[in-house]
Order: sequence, then C-alpha cells, then structure tokens
Amino acid sequence: MNKRKDNQRYWVGIDGGGTKSHAVLFDVHCQPLGQGLSGPANIARHGEQALTEILCAVEQAVVNSGLSFDIVKGQLSVSAGLAGAYLGSSVALLKRWQHPFADFTFTSDLHTALLGAHGGNNGAVLITGTGSCAASLVNGQVSQFGGFGFQLGDQASGAWLGQQAARLALLHADGLGSGEGLWRAVKDFYGCSTSAQLVDMLNGAAPGEFARFAPQVFHLASQADDGAQQLIQQGADYLNALVKRALADTAMPLVFNGGLAALWQPYLDPEIKARIRPAQYSPEWGAVYFSRQSQPCLV
Repeated sequence: MNKRKDNQRYWVGIDGGGTKSHAVLFDVHCQPLGQGLSGPANIARHGEQALTEILCAVEQAVVNSGLSFDIVKGQLSVSAGLAGAYLGSSVALLKRWQHPFADFTFTSDLHTALLGAHGGNNGAVLITGTGSCAASLVNGQVSQFGGFGFQLGDQASGAWLGQQAARLALLHADGLGSGEGLWRAVKDFYGCSTSAQLVDMLNGAAPGEFARFAPQVFHLASQADDGAQQLIQQGADYLNALVKRALADTAMPLVFNGGLAALWQPYLDPEIKARIRPAQYSPEWGAVYFSRQSQPCLV
C-alpha cells in the first residue's frame, strides 16, 4: 500500500440507495482509482447507520486504490447522492455529521443519477430497484416524481413487488384469492410451510428483504401465473404513467436504471422504449460532477 502523503486532492462519488452504497475514488482528472461497497444508505430510513455505511464505502474505495485512508482522508472531497436526502430531517442529519473528510456535499440519488446519465445535460431517468422513481433535469432544475418510500409509494419497485406477492400469497392461504402459484413460490423462497411462519419472518422485514423476491414475480408471470401477471401489469401501468410525467411531452432522452430495469423494459410502452438511451456516466460520476459544479450543502 502506498503510504506516501502528498497534497493531491481526491474526489469520491457515492451512490447510496435502499440496499447498498457504492463509492468510487477519482483523481483530479476524474479517472477512477478504486471502488468500495457497503450496506444501505437511504438516509431517511437508516439515519445514523447510513452515515456509517457511507464512511465504510469511502474507506474501501481508498484502500482498494492502494492508498491509506488515514493518510489521505483529509484530502478527500466526498459527494453523495442519497435516497431520502431531499427530506428536511435528512438534510439536518447530514449537516450535523462530523465526517473526517476535507469536505462533504450531498444531494438526492435522483439528482446524481440524472447528472451522470446525461453528462450534466437535460434529460430524464427512470429507476426501479429496491425503490422506484422518475425525474427530469431541465436547465439545472430537478423535478422528482414518485420515490416516496416503501411506506407511502415506490410502486413497481422490488420492495413493492415482493410485498404485494406476499400479500396475495397470504390471501390464497386463507382461501380468499387465486394466488396459488405465488403462495407456493413465496413459502418455498422463504423456507416456510405455514402462513404464520411467513408472517413471523416478514412482519418486520426491511424493503430489501421483500425486494429479494421480485425477480421471482417476473418468472412466474412468464409462466402465465395469474397473480404474478396481475402484479406486473399494475407495475407496468404505473411506470408508464410515471415516466410520461417526467418526460412531459418533450424530446428529452431517457435513461432507465436500477436492478429491475432490464426486467421491466419489455413492459414499457413502445414510444417510451424508443426514448431510452444508455447512460453517459455513472451516478458516482454524477455525484462528483455535482460537487465540482456547485456546493450548496458543503459541510
């Protein structure tokens, strides 16, 4: 490991979501040097624990680049795009954080995803992972649609799909629904044989736990399972309406990201699929771009 200390400045971009945090260390020319991965950093949901995960991801990125974190931490300009960072309580927590870096900026994960996806230019994103949301960037202004969290929204997300599948499965177990395929799949996935066991396992489950089951819903839908097809149709209807709201009848390009993007894309309307372009850069690059362009939340 390189123990040499110099005056070089390093930049770290973080993409912090509901399941994981990913950090990339960049040099002054925005060339990646190392990466780090840690747990969830939805700041609204995980609070202080999210701060710990951010720090862990940064440390890993530095170490994986061959540098010593203790030596260079004072030379790090860290910028994070975090789920839930647009809420007042999250902003207050992040501003109070006694971080060890040279400076720390933050914004929403949607903002950094937009900046990275379109290289700082106008465009829209649709994201479906543990959560779901859409947003547009027009002349530097971000407009968010959806993304209200597991309790109040996030339709068509992995967490939503998994939770809805479990609900339909339990209805079938009570003889109140036709979700036999979902019941078999859910109980086998979680190793349960009774509805009581399933409730005991999932009653306090985090969004990420429900999201683990989401790919199974797509598989069941492809096998003509009625319950799964119903859920996929509901989710597709929501995503199509959501992204149309974000595009607002403009000619903006669309980037579709997230762990479930490839599974959802076949269900999007043809005119929406025709607008999809590959991302120019990563959300981590977008976080660094945000920090370099303006630092309204420098702490």
